[in-house]
Amino acid sequence: MGILKDEITRRSVIAGAGGLVVSFSLSRAFAQAPAPPAPPTTPPAPPASLPGSLDDDRFLDSWIRINPDNSITVFTGKAELGQGIRTALLQVAAEELEVNPTEIEFITADTGRTPNEGFTAGSQSMQNSGTAIRNAAAQVRALLLAEAAKRFGIAPTELRAENKSVLAKDGRSATYGELVSGQTLHVEAQPQSAFKQPGSFRVMGKPLPRVDIPAKVTGQPAYVHDLRLDGMLHARVVRPPSPAAELTEFDQSAADGMPGVVSVVRDGNFLAVVAEKEFQAVNAMRTLAEAARWQERETLPDQTDLPAELQRLEREVGTVAEAGVISSSGKVFEATYTRPYQIHGSIGPSCAVAQMKADGTLDV
Repeated sequence: MGILKDEITRRSVIAGAGGLVVSFSLSRAFAQAPAPPAPPTTPPAPPASLPGSLDDDRFLDSWIRINPDNSITVFTGKAELGQGIRTALLQVAAEELEVNPTEIEFITADTGRTPNEGFTAGSQSMQNSGTAIRNAAAQVRALLLAEAAKRFGIAPTELRAENKSVLAKDGRSATYGELVSGQTLHVEAQPQSAFKQPGSFRVMGKPLPRVDIPAKVTGQPAYVHDLRLDGMLHARVVRPPSPAAELTEFDQSAADGMPGVVSVVRDGNFLAVVAEKEFQAVNAMRTLAEAARWQERETLPDQTDLPAELQRLEREVGTVAEAGVISSSGKVFEATYTRPYQIHGSIGPSCAVAQMKADGTLDV
């Protein structure tokens, strides 16, 4: 029986437990006045705000894992879209962990493994994920130094981290893997971190070949579009001619008879075709588009006053910059700045790949 289907009742609880015991006590105290209500408890203080995306995934091992074999894995919820973010975030992690970038396994945007950082958009990967990874890496390094200091019986200032090891001035050393245990990094991050000083940087701010380039120039899978799974089918969506257009009718007979076509899918205004090969899906989509009829209506905003329209739409409000007191005259200066709406359209089409596995799990 599924847990979502079974109703929990008193009878089922009693039957499952073998019995239900209810106890109470009667004494002369029942005649006395009831005890005064307990004073209201003070609600717990909200947790301190953490920098960047750490505020959403607050445990260090959500971002950094160190294994007993001394291997290191770093996680980000941001995706490499050709903007080079994989390389930049790798530099941040390697710098604060005092390791070579090649020593890190870097996992990006995996639903089951990485922190949930929402969309990769708005040029916010370094601002949010980079800030989280740098703070997490610096705090992990501090924990490793503290653990080594405890084991060696010396002050953390007598130690330094280098190449996945902690080294003491007297020659003693321990690898990161030797210093961590199951719960060492499963701790909540702190609001402040002891960062390395810019003058000591070895990786950040230094030239590093982009790690996503080799796959692109050697024909290896670099993007979702490049994946080819056994028995994989291909689909193409028939796009409406304008926003909010309604699909009124279509004739799929011509598309059904085309080579490789497996099925035509319609769900309300969504229309797509599935085929055995990619270009078969492209051709069938074009044929299906010619046979589709749409009802359109005007949905575009007033073109004569777009700044006002953009302010009316749903938006995020943030602070661009702050300045201190710049005048003692008491004057207030106000200004309004606008810019045209711009869309960063993808060069390639939107794409996804889904695989249903034999164990019943679905990878997307």
